[in-house]
Amino acid sequence: MMSRLVSMWRNIVHRGRVEQDLDAEVRAAFELLVDEKTRAGLSDTDARRAAAIELRIEPIKEQVREVRAGAFFETMLQDVQYAARLLRRNPLFALTAALSLAIGIGATTTVFTVANGLLLSVPAGVSEPDRLVEIARVEEGDFGFEPIMYPDYLDIRQRATSVQGVYGYALNLDALSLRGEDGSERVFGSFVTMNFFDVLGVQAAAGRLFGRGDSERPGDSPVVVLSHAFWTRRFNRDQSLIGRTLTFNGQPMVVTGVAAEGFKGMSVLAPDVWAPAVMIPALNPESHLDFSPANRRIAWQMMMGARLAPGASRQQASAEVETIGGLLEREHAATKETLSALGIPLPAGRMIWRAAPASPIPSGMRLPVAGFLALLMALVSVVLVIACANLAGVLLARATVRRREIAVRTAIGAARKRLVRQLLTEAMLLFVLGGAVGLLLARAMTSLLVSLLPAFPLPVNLSVPLDGRVVAFSLGLSLVAAVLSGLAPALQASKADVVSALKDDSQGPCDRLRLRSAFVVAQVAFSILLVVTAGLLVRAFDRVVSVDPGYDSRGVDVATVDLSMAGYTSSTGPVFARQLLERVRALPGVESATLASRTPGPGGMSFGGLTVPGLSPPQGQPYFFANWTIVDSGYFATLRIPLTAGRDFTSDDRAGAQLVAIVGEAAARRLWPGKDAVGQTLLVHGPTVDGSPKPPTPLTVVGVARDVRLDAFRGVAPLALYVPLQQRYLPGMTLLVRRPVDGRLVEEMRKVVTAMSPNLAVLSAGTLESQQNGPVETQLRIAAAVAGSVGIVGLLLAAIGIYGVTAYAVTRRTREIGIRLSLGAGRTDVVAMVLRQAMTLVAVGSAIGLLLGVGAGVVLSGQRFGVPPPDATMFIGAAVLFAIVGLIAASVPVIRATRIRATEALRYE
Repeated sequence: MMSRLVSMWRNIVHRGRVEQDLDAEVRAAFELLVDEKTRAGLSDTDARRAAAIELRIEPIKEQVREVRAGAFFETMLQDVQYAARLLRRNPLFALTAALSLAIGIGATTTVFTVANGLLLSVPAGVSEPDRLVEIARVEEGDFGFEPIMYPDYLDIRQRATSVQGVYGYALNLDALSLRGEDGSERVFGSFVTMNFFDVLGVQAAAGRLFGRGDSERPGDSPVVVLSHAFWTRRFNRDQSLIGRTLTFNGQPMVVTGVAAEGFKGMSVLAPDVWAPAVMIPALNPESHLDFSPANRRIAWQMMMGARLAPGASRQQASAEVETIGGLLEREHAATKETLSALGIPLPAGRMIWRAAPASPIPSGMRLPVAGFLALLMALVSVVLVIACANLAGVLLARATVRRREIAVRTAIGAARKRLVRQLLTEAMLLFVLGGAVGLLLARAMTSLLVSLLPAFPLPVNLSVPLDGRVVAFSLGLSLVAAVLSGLAPALQASKADVVSALKDDSQGPCDRLRLRSAFVVAQVAFSILLVVTAGLLVRAFDRVVSVDPGYDSRGVDVATVDLSMAGYTSSTGPVFARQLLERVRALPGVESATLASRTPGPGGMSFGGLTVPGLSPPQGQPYFFANWTIVDSGYFATLRIPLTAGRDFTSDDRAGAQLVAIVGEAAARRLWPGKDAVGQTLLVHGPTVDGSPKPPTPLTVVGVARDVRLDAFRGVAPLALYVPLQQRYLPGMTLLVRRPVDGRLVEEMRKVVTAMSPNLAVLSAGTLESQQNGPVETQLRIAAAVAGSVGIVGLLLAAIGIYGVTAYAVTRRTREIGIRLSLGAGRTDVVAMVLRQAMTLVAVGSAIGLLLGVGAGVVLSGQRFGVPPPDATMFIGAAVLFAIVGLIAASVPVIRATRIRATEALRYE
């Protein structure tokens, strides 16, 4: 083995000396053979000729080179050098081919980069991330999840043996008010368990991270850890900040340290600070959370993860977690019954406990995200297929031009496999160039794709690194695509007829033309598939944005505040809310203003189940459940939601007065069919602040409002319920102000809030229109933009393919055209002949593409995007578009064909 390695090293490094030795040895054998022939009576000239015929020096050298150590690398280097020389001689071809490949590879790599960052990447800044697992309670089918209660966390932490540390963190970030010299500013905090940093193995960039030694009793550990980005942005990396006290929501908190620069948490959300979960009651007394191990009614809800114990596998941990979770559900079945009896809605589907790999996207949400990314990957992969077909056609045309060269190489003894390898090397070199440029394009395309996302209300950490996994994917994709697109042209070219090629018979076999035509048909088919898909997604997006939501968001500014951040309670908060609304309504330019618990749209909350005297809930359920919205007077006028019956809330609907409500039209029809809902009574069944049951609370319906559409495809909310803010206070509220369409009142709203309470920070502010992009709208907009972009690229590549095969056919049939012209054929006949060939390819490709488009429409219309099924208009439009593109692409070769002169064509060959 060692001697072979030494021989390989010598053959590769000292290649010139080895070649000299080989030449000297073969020449010596040749001279010996000449001497032998001379002694046999031949003349010197005849002896050398006979020896040359018998010995065949160059083939012998080639055979020796093929069997010696390192021969593969040597010939590969030769192939690469030869391919590079050919590409340098044809820079326009190399540039065009590499660029078309770069677009396909770059687009595919872009989507994989996003998928890698969201689904495959491991958390940054933690030790041994591959040993981390996420413990989740997910809905069967992976289409939903339920946060875990704090008492369940304590039980699993105590019982599990396959993990050596269990931690928890809040799924969402909480807005906190940080008091400063110039007033208060909003920061986003993540509440975590005390052992969060210890289990993850996160290092501190400054100071220490809370963990061992800090108390887990509620309120005993007023400590906070800053993120490195927030420390840099807000405090300019001030080392003296460690140990100082900052005031969050009026609560003094000691800064113990700063997390390492790379660590941004365990999800896509990027907090500014981390605080112990047991400090939530101190920071937000209105939360009423109970961190005792026994209370499961008002316990903190969290996401949970763990670190595997030494020697334990993820499968073992998942099996143990499933067993413990099942025991917990049986042990606390009575608690679930109590929650249901209190009117708290519970998940309808079967929930499964399991341990999954840690990922920025939590379990239960990964499948929908993966499905959306798979749609994008399918779209951009079609572009790569079109680019490969285009390149295969071009390589086939180049092989036709090089028929004589290939025939000469075959005649002097080159083996077919050697020729195939040489031609494949040329294709691979093009794909290496395309892959390298594609990686560069992927960075720009990734930034463009991220820019299509709407502004998020919370800071996010969309990490899409160009790491080794992405580079390996791009290179592997380039290699596979090179082999698939270069193999057919290489095999076809290596079958060259030596005799006809050496005679320069340019007609040659028709196989190449048929193969090129097949590639063009494939390009057209996949391109029309992209165009149809883009049309479907654009129609779906238009359908979403054009649907009447039931309210008017134009000319409405929005500002969100959380009164608990400034210490307001259920007794002082309603007073502040009323005064805030009075001041905002007095601002110049304000047409109307109101307060609400949220903006209209998906989501909602429930304060208990509902019953109606004389009406039974459906499917044996104990209650009706509604989407509650807490609003102040003027809400329906501000959003221009018509009241179809009854009245709006007034200042008389305050605490101590009769409890009232307004219902949506669908709720009125369902709860009081055939009756007038105004004046009817609803009974609310819900828990008290401490989670204990209480007698039903009656609500009198005083109005019926037009339904608001919560989802563009699933219709309106089944039950919409509005209650006055002064009768059911929530500290988190949204200020909605209608103003002239061409004005803005956001800054004036901020000034009013700051003037009334310097400790109160505005959490978010903007227009209502900008906040109406839900996940469906966002996904459709991105998918439509990607499909439209790649559809244009596919259209251009298909046009290039049609042009190429038509131009080649005209060149190949020049002599035939001359004969036709000499026999009396007109220019119109030549045009018809050339166009017939080009448009036949377009017609066949369009037919196949439209069939594929029908299949794509069926698949997409069955998904949750709500894509409408394709119709005849779209198919006819796509077919006409490609007919026009085919005519334009074939026009230049057609014009060239009409200029052929019969006398010149007959002398062409």
